[in-house]
Amino acid sequence: MKTFTRAALMAAVSAAAFAAPAFAQERQTVDVITVTAQKREQGIQDVPVAVTAYTAELLQNSGVRDIRDLAVIAPGLNVTSTSSEYSTTARIRGVGTVGDNPGLESSVGIVIDGVPRARNGVSFGDLGEVERIEVLRGPQGTLFGANTSAGIINIVTAGPEFEFGANAEATYMTDGADGFRIAGSVTGPLVEDQAAFRLYAARGDRDGFQTVQTFGGPRTIGEDNNQDFYTVRGQLLFNLGESGELTLQADFTNRDENCCGAPSIVSGPTAAAINALVPGGRPLPGAEDPFSRVIQSNRDTTQDIEDGGFQFEYTYDFENFSLTAIGSTRDYEITTGQDTDFTGADIVYRDPSLNSFEFGNSTFELRAQGQRGNLDWLVGGFFSTEDLVRRDAIQYGSDFEAYLGLIGGGNPTLVTTLANGLGGAFIPGFTPFAPGQGFPAGSANSGGDRYEQDGQTFGLFTHNTFAVAENTDITFGLRWNSTEKDATAQFSPANAPACDVWEAVFGEALDFSTAQNQAILAGFSQASQVPVASLIQFGTFTCLPSARDVYSNINFNESLSEDEVTGLISLSHRFNDDFLMYGTYSRGYKAGGFNLDRFTQAGSNQVNFTNVLAGTSPYPAQFDPEIVNSFEIGIKTEALNDTLLANLYLFHSDFESFQLNTFNGLAFFVTSLNQGAVTQGAEFELLWFPETVPGLTIQGGVTYADATYNSFAPTGTPDVDRLSGQNFSLAPEWYTSGSISYVRPFGDGMEWLAHLSGRYMSDQNTGSDLDPEKIQDGYAVFNGRIGIGADDQSWALELFANNLFDEDYIQVGFDGPFQPGSFNAFLGQPRTWGVTLRARR
Repeated sequence: MKTFTRAALMAAVSAAAFAAPAFAQERQTVDVITVTAQKREQGIQDVPVAVTAYTAELLQNSGVRDIRDLAVIAPGLNVTSTSSEYSTTARIRGVGTVGDNPGLESSVGIVIDGVPRARNGVSFGDLGEVERIEVLRGPQGTLFGANTSAGIINIVTAGPEFEFGANAEATYMTDGADGFRIAGSVTGPLVEDQAAFRLYAARGDRDGFQTVQTFGGPRTIGEDNNQDFYTVRGQLLFNLGESGELTLQADFTNRDENCCGAPSIVSGPTAAAINALVPGGRPLPGAEDPFSRVIQSNRDTTQDIEDGGFQFEYTYDFENFSLTAIGSTRDYEITTGQDTDFTGADIVYRDPSLNSFEFGNSTFELRAQGQRGNLDWLVGGFFSTEDLVRRDAIQYGSDFEAYLGLIGGGNPTLVTTLANGLGGAFIPGFTPFAPGQGFPAGSANSGGDRYEQDGQTFGLFTHNTFAVAENTDITFGLRWNSTEKDATAQFSPANAPACDVWEAVFGEALDFSTAQNQAILAGFSQASQVPVASLIQFGTFTCLPSARDVYSNINFNESLSEDEVTGLISLSHRFNDDFLMYGTYSRGYKAGGFNLDRFTQAGSNQVNFTNVLAGTSPYPAQFDPEIVNSFEIGIKTEALNDTLLANLYLFHSDFESFQLNTFNGLAFFVTSLNQGAVTQGAEFELLWFPETVPGLTIQGGVTYADATYNSFAPTGTPDVDRLSGQNFSLAPEWYTSGSISYVRPFGDGMEWLAHLSGRYMSDQNTGSDLDPEKIQDGYAVFNGRIGIGADDQSWALELFANNLFDEDYIQVGFDGPFQPGSFNAFLGQPRTWGVTLRARR
């Protein structure tokens, strides 16, 4: 029935669009679409770049409020959100940065009004009034610099105008969750022809998409994935004469929400132990029902976000060239709580008072651009500083000790039994623990670790197009990138008495392989009747990274300095007014960095704490840069009297090294795959304004991307070896997206709108370690909108539905923390429908 309804609705919308009679309307053509993909205003069909532009009208009709929504209409784009609002990642052609560790920079750059955002996570929020969004695919390392090895999302917001205007919008939504959103703006002159302003503000509130079973708390909030935000943006435009212009802009956003719980998709053998402690704390094997959207969480998932900044842009046109200066300063802060075990048992959690991320970033770019004969030239420089502070504290709840004993040997007092046995045998004057004293509630790194990272980036770049013949151009560019980073960590001493015993007996390095420790294990095994292998495994679980004092004795004070040259060369030829073909080689670069976390594994190797403590080797937090060489052939065509755009791109990107952040159920570890990876495929995009049906717009695209790790010799680490020769995670081979919009007259001075947009992605593994339990089958999501309004746009009333057919899908699957054999997932949003009223003057 669900499939029939879906097909029937699509057929009805399509029939309405194609059967509608023609009426008088301004003729639309594709050759007037302007983009700034090369930091110049150019026609979209004239740039030798795989770029797609989305207009304000299409974004509005498709329900695009932030970058996550853009994936519905943008081919080759995949956007996922995980453990917090910050943990949101964009991927293009299968390439993106895995995980939420702030030490890793983003593979897909996001630029808003000419200012790059240093991480994807600080870019996701209400975009306000958008003029257009451009999606540039492939490395963009010349004009946009480092950390754009997969592409760029370039956002241009609406600016001040010298003619007065005002907009207001109110939305009510329901079904998946009830909520509202109101927004408004006003623009106009302050001094006629000399100064203008624009002020925008929005407020939104929505119930959570997930119901929470709290099991007595301390959590009291019974919903998750709710929304509560406000945002404001102000802009000033100064006309400094015939040649000069200055724009000032400031914005601030506040979010106070609960996010992000994750239901069980597979419950392993440890589910029985959880249910023995808290009946119903995790679904038992066979009882998992993630899309009931009922989750188990006894701890808060609070997230408070403040994001704001100031920027300016100054342009001046000299006689032979133009000069542009753009500067910015931004601050982002998020405070988060987490039920880290994602169950109703009180096992592991993050208290919001001890877990936060602060990010300060300042940028400045100066560039000059002009023409001399057959040469269109551009030169510039870019400087950026960033200050990053992460506070992280994993704490053990009241059920942790008993849970560890149950999964380690079926005995809830096993932790203290073994600790007392070791302490009594090897620690003089040892006082035995009573049950519950091995891991008191709130133990582990309860004071919180503090990571600080300062970074500076400097770049010099040039980007030029030389007309070698009337219809043939060579575009060439180079960029020198210089990156410096300094990182420090202050690890909190752990308050974990049971682990203290193991570290006292076997040494803080906890190296069970030494001859002395092997002898201790053999003797204790005989006395306790526990096999040596089981003792090692239990000791490892007793001394998880969050419980170990060894970290507080590590001197984490590291620096890196990198210099890298990126660039491109492209040959393009226009065979006629409607046919352009180009071939491009480009080189992209993503900076190396530091794993800002506690970990026991770096790449494919275990951390040698003995050497780290002795000072003979550093704590191996540093990882290598990511380098990619890419080749692309593009064909750009126009037809049907410039009403049809049809473009084809073939691409091959070869990564010399690739950064991977993997969670193995116990901790995150970063691997630099120096064996490399390849993503290759083809894209087709289409935009059509049929002349025979004025008011109809059809836009869409298909991407085939084969993103694969190169084969490599076994490393001995299963989570790494599993990747050899396999497809990337979150990289479906097929992406299809499209939209159809139709506007036609209705009555006197009125019009109606019908719009349908959607995307399809083929099956994909959503886990960074490619466990088969994390596979998401192919699925499709559609957004629909119908409405009526005045033909002068003075008002409109619209009914909309996002995820129209209530498609169930997972965004990211992951190992259940501290629960071998269990898996959880962050889900896509369910259907939401609502009504929007707009007014404009």
